[in-house]
Amino acid sequence: MLSCLPVSLFPEIISGRMSPGKWARLAADCGLDAFDISILFVKDQSRAGLAAMRKDLETGGLPLHMVCTYPDFTAPDPAVRERELEKERRYIRAAWALGADSVRITAGQYYPGEDQDRQLAQVTGAFSRLAELAEKFKITLLWENHSKPGAWERPDHNFHPERLEKMRAALMGSPVRMNYDIANAYLLGLDEAFMRRCLSVTESVHVNDVASVSPIRFAGIGEGKAGVGEALKTLKRLGYQGDFSIEEASGEGAEGIRKYTEVTRRLLEEAGF
Repeated sequence: MLSCLPVSLFPEIISGRMSPGKWARLAADCGLDAFDISILFVKDQSRAGLAAMRKDLETGGLPLHMVCTYPDFTAPDPAVRERELEKERRYIRAAWALGADSVRITAGQYYPGEDQDRQLAQVTGAFSRLAELAEKFKITLLWENHSKPGAWERPDHNFHPERLEKMRAALMGSPVRMNYDIANAYLLGLDEAFMRRCLSVTESVHVNDVASVSPIRFAGIGEGKAGVGEALKTLKRLGYQGDFSIEEASGEGAEGIRKYTEVTRRLLEEAGF
C-alpha cells in the first residue's frame, strides 16, 4: 500500500484554506492507495466534529492510513508528560473515530543536561501505556527515527545515532511498531546495518528525500541526496513486506504530490515491489 502525508499542503490545510476532505480527494486523483493526515488537521475533536470530518474524508473513496502526532514524552516536568499522555490518548481515540489504522508517535524533544537513560524509560513507559489503549481500538502505534517537526523548538531525542539505537533496542518485543524514515536515516549517516536491525519491527516506511544536511532541507523524492531508489532496493533485498508512505515535502503543493507519487511508484517498481 502506498499512502502520502502531504507536508507540502500543511500551510493550506492547517490554515483552513483547504479542507482535509479536499486532500483526500486529491490523494485519490493522484492514484494513491490510501492517505495520511496530521493531527494538526483535526480542529474539532468532539464526537460531532470527528463524525463530520470522517464523512468529508470518505468523499475521496480511499482509506485513511496514518495519523501523525507529535507527543513530547522527554519533557523534564512530570506534569507536562502526563498532559502529553492524556492528549495522545485523545488523539488515538480521534484516529479511530476517523477510520485510521495507525498513529505515528514520537519520543519527544532532546533536552540538554537531562539523564538520557531516565528519558528513555519515560518514553518507553508512555508508549507502553498508550499501547494498551491502542490495542482496544485496533490502532497500530508507529514510532519513528524522527528529526524535528515544525511544532517543536528542538530536534527529536532520537535524532542521534546512539540514542536512536537505544530506543530501537528498548522497543524490541513491544507492540509498538516502527515507521522507518529513509531521509532521517540518511541525515544521521545510518547505513544498511541499521535498516537490517529495524526490519523485524518496521510496519511502514516514510519515503522522502534530502536537499541538504546542514541546515536540514527536504527535497522532492529522487531529486535529493538520500538515495531513495537504492534504499528501496535494499528494503526489497532484506525482505520488507510492509506499507509505504510518501512524506511529500518538496514545497511544490498539489502538483508536487502528483509528480512525486509517480516518481515513487516508478522507484518502487524498479526496486521490485
